[in-house]
Amino acid sequence: MLGVSGGADSMALLLCLSGLRHDLGVQLHAVHFNHKFRPEASHDERFVAIWCKKLNVPLTIGCRQGRKITRLSEDDARQMRFEFFAKTAKRLKAQSVALAHTRNDLAETVLMRLMRGSGLYGLRAILPRRSMNRVEYIRPLIDEDRAAVEDYLKVRKVPFCTDATNRQAVYERNKVRLELLPLLAKEYNPQIINALADLAATAVEDYGFLSMHAQDRFKKSGIVSKKKVTMGLKAIRRQHPAMVRLIFRLMAESLTKAPVAFTFEHIRALENLVVQKALGSIDLPHHLKAKKTQDLLEFYYA
Repeated sequence: MLGVSGGADSMALLLCLSGLRHDLGVQLHAVHFNHKFRPEASHDERFVAIWCKKLNVPLTIGCRQGRKITRLSEDDARQMRFEFFAKTAKRLKAQSVALAHTRNDLAETVLMRLMRGSGLYGLRAILPRRSMNRVEYIRPLIDEDRAAVEDYLKVRKVPFCTDATNRQAVYERNKVRLELLPLLAKEYNPQIINALADLAATAVEDYGFLSMHAQDRFKKSGIVSKKKVTMGLKAIRRQHPAMVRLIFRLMAESLTKAPVAFTFEHIRALENLVVQKALGSIDLPHHLKAKKTQDLLEFYYA
C-alpha cells in the first residue's frame, strides 16, 4: 500500500513502484486522503484517480467528515491521514504502507525538533521504517532530495499537483522550508540539508544502542500487566540517567502500544519523582499517570 497525495514526492513513488512491482514481487494499492480543506482538494483527488487508473494501480480514497473548516493544523491533518492509512491497511491486510518523505522532509523535521529541544529520540525525526498501531510504514525515498525527485518526474514527463499552502509561511514547517533553511544554507552551511539528515542518522544509531540496553534492563526488572506497569525504584536509581529516560518511555509504551510524546518537562518530573523521598504522582500524556509508592514506580491509565 502507498500513500499518494498527488504531489511531486508521492507521484514519483507511485511511478517508481508501479514500474518495479513485478520485479519486487509485490501488489500495490494506493490510498489518497482528501482533507476537504483546500479549494483544489477535489482536483487533486481526481488527478490521483486518473493516474492510478493509467498505471493500473487500485486506489482507495478517504475524506474528512464534518462541516467546512477554515483552518486545519498540521498535527490534526497528519492524525487524520494516519488513522485512514491504518484502517485501510488493516482492511487490505497490507504488509506495509509506503510514504514519500524525502531527505528534505527529514532535514526540516530535525531542525523543527532541535528548536523544540528534542533529545536523541526526537532527533531521529522521520524513520526509514517504523511500526505504529501494528502497521509498518516505510519510506523508500528518504535518502533522495526533493530536486532529484522533481527531475525524475520531469524526465518522464509526469505532472504533479502543487499545494498552494506550501508557499505560505504560515505553518511551522513552511516557515522552516521557505525561510529558515534557505537562510542557513546561504549564510552558514550550503550543505545544511545533508548535515541535518546525517544528524538524524547518527541519532538513530545512538538511540538504537541505548534502547537495546534499556530494554534488557526493563525486561529484567519491569512488570507489565494490562492495567499498569511497575518497576522497582532501586532498579531504576542504579541506572545511568540515559538509561532511566529510556526506561520511562518503555514503561509508558508498554501500556500505550504506540510512541509516547514525552517532553523534557515530563522526563524531568519523572526523574524528580524517583529521587525525592516523598511519595507522589504526576500526570503524563496519553491519559497516563505515574505514581511512586514506597518501593515502586507505577505507570497506569488515569
